[in-house]
Amino acid sequence: MDTAGLADIFPYYAGFSFDFASAHIAAHSKNLNDSAVVLDPWNGSGTTTLAAQHLGHTAIGVDLNPAANIIAQLRCQIGDRARGVPVPKRRRSSPESMAKDPLSRWLSPGVVARIRDWTCQLIESPAEQSSLGYVAIFRAVRGMTRKFEGSNPTWVKSSKSSEDLVALSNDEVDAAIGIEEDFLLGRLQEFPVSASRATMVTASSRALPLMNGSVDVIVTSPPYLTRIDYGIAYSRELAVLGIDTSVDRSLRSGLMGTTLIRGPIGSLGDSLGGLASGLIKDISGHSSKASGGYYLKQAVQYFSDLTAGLDEVTRVAKLGASMSLVVQDSYYKDIHVRLADICAEGAKMRGWEVVWSEQFKVTRSLTSLNKAAKEYVKGEVAESVLDFQLREKTAGHR
Repeated sequence: MDTAGLADIFPYYAGFSFDFASAHIAAHSKNLNDSAVVLDPWNGSGTTTLAAQHLGHTAIGVDLNPAANIIAQLRCQIGDRARGVPVPKRRRSSPESMAKDPLSRWLSPGVVARIRDWTCQLIESPAEQSSLGYVAIFRAVRGMTRKFEGSNPTWVKSSKSSEDLVALSNDEVDAAIGIEEDFLLGRLQEFPVSASRATMVTASSRALPLMNGSVDVIVTSPPYLTRIDYGIAYSRELAVLGIDTSVDRSLRSGLMGTTLIRGPIGSLGDSLGGLASGLIKDISGHSSKASGGYYLKQAVQYFSDLTAGLDEVTRVAKLGASMSLVVQDSYYKDIHVRLADICAEGAKMRGWEVVWSEQFKVTRSLTSLNKAAKEYVKGEVAESVLDFQLREKTAGHR
């Protein structure tokens, strides 16, 4: 397991390493006189923001997932890291209300009630204590619910009956959270503290809450077109925060790459260039079931989100700004999804120039876990690193 940059605080399926982010931010900012403003518009668990902060830059991480933002905030904690969360008093709660709690998809009413004792206390705690407590609970709940995980690392099942729910005593729940809290405190104390500023914002990459021309460096990895539903992948953490992804689909549907279709899907047009348009045409004409229906809509929605994301990073970037994108190709059935080339073409249309690129072979992807997908002949999957510089801003992106 990668431990550099506190990656083991909460392992994240996708993303890049702390060393990678640090190297690219350092290279992009070496010619700047002052500290840079570094942005990750798909920040996830916060590797970019942590690397930027420890290089002395102003770090901004944007993600629509509030659970990911709490993890990212904990990794960037500054100030007093030695303060643990006191064990809360036991509160009265009705079994009926616990049965309606989103955590009841995996945990017995007694376990849910004890976890709510902890989360109610965190609401009234200082921010640094709160983020520590929530991540400790995230880790503890994951440990309690391992049996609901499958071979797909991003999919979590729900219990099928009350007998299948995880039942623990209050003391066992407290001990599980305490163990995780001690682990987190130990890891945080091993990592050097930085006084630089890091800000996490819960927002969409389609509408960045930043001023035009305010960012010097962008290092990010947009969600891939591999049908990873991050709302489901984080369903237990979101349940800790009181969000039931099985009932309220608004967060899931808002995430880029979601498997949910938000509504009527229009035409992609040429907003990303000919490669994306050609891929959409190939998917719509594929002979497999639902290629001209659901899967076409999902692909168009994904590329519409990517279009909006590229528009937004171009808007907030300064002229001369640098950007590193980590993107992975994939396959739709037997159709090669050349995502790196699509991103390069779309960025070029907005005034970005590729100044360096490198490609790496991916030995294991979600496609290899999908039995149905194995029926189609595919080539090798590659992950690419693309470095850009903003030479000009084309009309509509200023």
